[in-house]
Amino acid sequence: MNEQSAKNKIAWEHRAYEFWNKRDGSPKDKAKQILDNPKAQLKKHKQYFEQIAGKKIANLCGSNGRKAVPLALLGADVTVFDISEENKKYALELADTANVPIQYVVTDIYDINLEMYSGHFDMLYLEGESNIKSNKVTLTKNYIVGM
Repeated sequence: MNEQSAKNKIAWEHRAYEFWNKRDGSPKDKAKQILDNPKAQLKKHKQYFEQIAGKKIANLCGSNGRKAVPLALLGADVTVFDISEENKKYALELADTANVPIQYVVTDIYDINLEMYSGHFDMLYLEGESNIKSNKVTLTKNYIVGM
């Protein structure tokens, strides 16, 4: 893990679970909101997820699962990659409450095992800006980067 990523991990490990509970409500409360209309939770990106049942989606920097869970409810097989154990805790509780499976890998995005995941995903989803670059291996054919 590089120096900047180590600093980010420290920041995202500091009371993130508490923050999500204050901002979004408990995982149970957030799950109710998502279950009412999963597609609406994808906001401006919903048009990219019309036919995702059965698709394998990597949700990079997937945070507390607020996008992964709706994607899973729409039928996708979702794997979240995120740096924070606290985010993972909220996301897995959210998925459990919504009664959908998601996979969650705690890692720096620069440390994702490219050999293991090469060609594994149908789609990459990253909400927000990023400067992720990799010339080593292509993880997927399609990607969505939302800003």
